[in-house]
Amino acid sequence: MAIIIDGRTYELISKVAEHLGTTIPALRRASDKGLIPFIRIGRHRLIDLEAAQRFIREGYRHDLAEAMRRAWRRRRRKQVVQEKEQVTSQ
Repeated sequence: MAIIIDGRTYELISKVAEHLGTTIPALRRASDKGLIPFIRIGRHRLIDLEAAQRFIREGYRHDLAEAMRRAWRRRRRKQVVQEKEQVTSQ
């Protein structure tokens, strides 16, 4: 159910998520932040297909990778602290 408005193609958020291999909540958060233009028709949210593709290609994967790096750094710091505690307790 694609709709074309002012030359932009809008599609249901569920269809876009399935097509791009991402989750609906990820696209919903991006549209709430203003990163992806959307329109509401009743309770349905239609998002700009090109903007969603650009977001996934440029922003989402980068943000996801950065979040994973932060998690690994936290995990490593925790391991280092635990190792130090073990050494001092011996």
